[in-house]
Amino acid sequence: MKDINDLRQARSAAATAMQAAAAKLTELDEADTLDEAAIATAQGEFDTAEADFKKADGAVKRAESVEAAQAAAARGGDGATGGGTSSPITAAARPQSEADKAMGVGFIVGALAIHKGDRAGAAGYLDQEGHSGISAVLSGATASAGGVTIPQPLAQEVIDLLRPKVVVRKAGAQSSPIPAGKMRHARLASGATAGYGTEAAAIVESEPSFDNVDMAFKKLTALVPISNDLLRQSAVAMARVVRNDVVMQMAAREDIAFLRNDGTSGTPKGLKSWCLAPNWKVETAKTAAAVEALINSLVNLVEDADVSMMAPGWAMRASTKNFLAGLRDANGYPLYPSIDKTGELKGYQIFTSSQIPNNLGAGSDTEITFADFSEIMIGDALNLTIATSDQATFVNQSGDTVSAFQSDLTLMRAISEHDLAPMHDAAISGATVTGWSI
Repeated sequence: MKDINDLRQARSAAATAMQAAAAKLTELDEADTLDEAAIATAQGEFDTAEADFKKADGAVKRAESVEAAQAAAARGGDGATGGGTSSPITAAARPQSEADKAMGVGFIVGALAIHKGDRAGAAGYLDQEGHSGISAVLSGATASAGGVTIPQPLAQEVIDLLRPKVVVRKAGAQSSPIPAGKMRHARLASGATAGYGTEAAAIVESEPSFDNVDMAFKKLTALVPISNDLLRQSAVAMARVVRNDVVMQMAAREDIAFLRNDGTSGTPKGLKSWCLAPNWKVETAKTAAAVEALINSLVNLVEDADVSMMAPGWAMRASTKNFLAGLRDANGYPLYPSIDKTGELKGYQIFTSSQIPNNLGAGSDTEITFADFSEIMIGDALNLTIATSDQATFVNQSGDTVSAFQSDLTLMRAISEHDLAPMHDAAISGATVTGWSI
């Protein structure tokens, strides 16, 4: 069964085919010599494409109606205590605090694990435990061989939890849905110009030019082993631990992808790879003068590019931030006192991530990035697909193959999809630096 994103992709493909057929028909109609047979064939192709689009559009609208119904069903009756029977629906199911956000995902994962992936059994278990709203969401969720796709309202809560944990999201990158699997943004490549002239002199024509930024799904997977002892505990404790594991696994991988990945092997292209070659520097010295010169250079590169500077900031390791905070000028005063006072460097907020390596090059190189994060776009699929197994094996971080059954574990796999691209590459600068850490 296709999920809503597959249906939207099919509708988008049908619309493209319809547009191509219409263009072909127009070209034949405007020809000097009419080819009636070719026009009839083209008209048939257009009619077929139009019918395909109407069919796909109807399927999308039905799926959207179902999703809206699922969101409406997930209202009220889901207290944080667990146990007992479901209570009447009285209010929208909003988390009472940030600590309770996306708990529904944890409940769903735990219930699926307990019932070995059986959606009906998991939904019944949740209903019996007093979580009728979450049970309704699970009952209406799209199921396939790949697992259960969590509806968008609940998946959005997971994305909200990722925001403070992923540097690029936290720093102000713009997030937008890409439900059809691909998205094309038009961007201004060069602006119109203005100039002075003498009376009666011809005005020089000038107009802006545009190009495109394309985004397409990149699949992020998280594999989380869950102790079966945990699954035998209270539903609330289990749900909170599972949710936290999912979020932390996804956040750590997303963080390094958005900062450093090169776009190969199915990964998003990160800020470093989007950065223009002249904007990425190398600095092996760590004296106050060398540091000041590089920092000024990185800021100048972005400011001189005439980007909006609505959300400028730095991304670096905490040890790099502490190194910069400890630098002294010739008189022994802190070179950057604002780091300890406000967490800012040159007036711009510092965001730290342990995912940025500090052992590059000969072993002491790391990276710092400066960017106007309002120019960075993240496209989110707004769905989360969950699958569980207590029979599978997996390779742990030590490289050892582990049997979930033998170790009394249940494996949970979460899949989300997204991509990243800047509106303007010149909004990013950065450097590989040596010894800038404590």
